[in-house]
Amino acid sequence: MSTTPPSTAPNGRSRVFSESDEIQILKCLIRATKSIPPPITTVGTSTINRIIKRLDHRFTVSQITDKIRRLRDKHHNHARNRALVRNHHDRRIFKLSKRIWGKKATPRKKNNKSEDQGAIEVGGDGVEKLDKFPYLVAEFSKVLPENEVWKQKMKRVGEEKLRKMDQEWVMLKVEEAKLVAKKAELIQQQIMEVMGGNGSANGV
Repeated sequence: MSTTPPSTAPNGRSRVFSESDEIQILKCLIRATKSIPPPITTVGTSTINRIIKRLDHRFTVSQITDKIRRLRDKHHNHARNRALVRNHHDRRIFKLSKRIWGKKATPRKKNNKSEDQGAIEVGGDGVEKLDKFPYLVAEFSKVLPENEVWKQKMKRVGEEKLRKMDQEWVMLKVEEAKLVAKKAELIQQQIMEVMGGNGSANGV
């Protein structure tokens, strides 16, 4: 497949991706995520590999992932300031990107098949890692030990919401610890009453 040769960026450096490459990347993302309502926050490794194949294996996984982040950031900048959309390519990029990251795009019907397996975080309102929420993750792991889908779904939840959910488990465990301490104190008190009472009755 022929592509437009890489041009020169405004800063004078040669572009790694041509304008044609950018269009192909966005079209691949649209096809791969058509069953997922935007904005898209993660891109599956299978989609990354599909893009690499589409671009004749000229780029690495890290290059494609970084380019997707840059295209997403460019879309958000254009959405905030339409004056930045200066030429035909910018307009085309913005139109395609809106179908992937536009917040007001029409929701599309979800499919049972998920692109989340092995997903790579590309930003947005989600989170990349869940190790900031150990109590929440631990409880989900107990209930859904054989199901890894919840981890990818959880990554799409905002960090503030996840922090609140994790804190709720922290508070619950504090209450449980207090209850355990209270039970230990109660059983000790009752043992003393029972054993003390029996001992007194037996003349010990």
